[in-house]
Amino acid sequence: MSFRRLRALVVCLAGCIGLVLCRVYWVGQNIGYAQSALQQTEREAALPPDRGNFYDRTGRLLTGAADGWYALCVPGSDGYAELLPYVSYAEQTELYRRRNDTSLFFVSVDRDVSALGIPCRRIAQRYLPLPIAVHLLGYRNGEGLGVAGLERAYDALLSASGDEVVAACAASAQGLPLTGSEPVFVTRHTGTGQGVALTLDADIQRLCEGVADLTMTRGCIVVLQPDTGEILAAVSVPRYDPNDVAKSIAADDTSLIDRLLTPFCVGSVFKIVAAAAAYDAGLDWFTADCTGSVTVNGQTYRCAQSRAHGEVNLRAALAQSCNCYFIELGQKLGAQRLIKAAQDFGLGQSITLASGLQSDAASLPSAAQLQNAGDLALFSFGQGALTATPLQIAAMTNVIAGGGVYHTPAAVQGVRRADGSITPNEVPAPRRVCSAATARILRSMLHTVVEQGIGSDAMTGAGECAGKTGTAQTGQFDADGRELLNYWFTGFYPADAPRYTITVLQDARQAPETSSAAVFADVVQGLHVLDAA
Repeated sequence: MSFRRLRALVVCLAGCIGLVLCRVYWVGQNIGYAQSALQQTEREAALPPDRGNFYDRTGRLLTGAADGWYALCVPGSDGYAELLPYVSYAEQTELYRRRNDTSLFFVSVDRDVSALGIPCRRIAQRYLPLPIAVHLLGYRNGEGLGVAGLERAYDALLSASGDEVVAACAASAQGLPLTGSEPVFVTRHTGTGQGVALTLDADIQRLCEGVADLTMTRGCIVVLQPDTGEILAAVSVPRYDPNDVAKSIAADDTSLIDRLLTPFCVGSVFKIVAAAAAYDAGLDWFTADCTGSVTVNGQTYRCAQSRAHGEVNLRAALAQSCNCYFIELGQKLGAQRLIKAAQDFGLGQSITLASGLQSDAASLPSAAQLQNAGDLALFSFGQGALTATPLQIAAMTNVIAGGGVYHTPAAVQGVRRADGSITPNEVPAPRRVCSAATARILRSMLHTVVEQGIGSDAMTGAGECAGKTGTAQTGQFDADGRELLNYWFTGFYPADAPRYTITVLQDARQAPETSSAAVFADVVQGLHVLDAA
């Protein structure tokens, strides 16, 4: 080779090297290329974030108490096959579908599989193995967002509670982990750690759920604390599984209805309000001669089984739930006084438990409606246009148990901070409805209902109880043409110094196997045991 050719070749090679160096320098200065290189050399997968929890009044977890686990699937590893025995059928399908993925991803497993050499992290299962207070707590959709109950009301707070954690792994451009590179878990964002402290008592809630399971097919049990109106237990049956809401939707079995907040025809439990109105109007002396029926405006109204109670005063009329007496009392009181008394006791008004979660206001007849003497007669013993929710009836009864003061029912104590302290919720101020003396007399009368009247099923060996029965026509009929009825019992325990206000409803039924008064008695027996423990 001549010297001239050699020199030309050297110059050519030097030029090529210069071009390569210039290209390398340009690539190194180009942010887009740098980001692309990073994407090629790092893979990430995000863990489902822990959600803030609900706590009962003593700080016990109502959600997030059970362990759940997520295993990290790494491309090119043997983890796919090893995980199959520990995942659900749906997750097995997902594993098979993604077996050739070049991305990291997490799969839910039924235990900690880190002993297999597979990266694994604990993520608390949202609901307990036997979920508690499902209607009040509510449920989430497939994306993990609250769509019902308190899950919905506090969705933003609960969603911001958990840390945002990712698994990161250095990988080749083909997505395979680089030799010697192990996945690491990185906290990208620290959550607030906040939760929601409820007024529920987990022991009382479980007690009421157990009683409902044994005695009821559809209905509601609610327990209030008389001096505060706080909800200690709230059960609606049938219940649903918050992990499988689709099953209840398909069954169309009313299990998604929260009966606590739903209006129902009321019946004779309304006579508590009429009795209080009589004292307020100075008509506590009123007596009537019950012949088993009374005619108003050409319409005949009857006591149950057309039973004649004879000469009865207010105490005896409550004890025997005499419709005739209360129809005549209603005529003396007049529509305005009865409506005002109902409003004072909280009927016809929605109860807000949290932002976006409130009871139905239900319905009170208007003064114009009650100009019709027949409508006034029906209203006087809790029928006609009157409806109420079990929560409203419990709050109504709680006025008598609580010494004549109305306390707005509350389900939430406040926001629980990460350190366990609680920022309390603001609650409406209590308001006096009747005098303490009137409440004391009415407690005595409701005790007579149980001891000597038609509420005898509520008697227990656990102590003296007080309350009122109610059987309400609904205007609904079964396939045989028989009208379905609502069966109520609302009262308190103990009778003289109440610690619990308890309301039981069994709705749209023929005569239930266990009366609502007997369900009440079962709850009282359980409360007696809990108090003695």
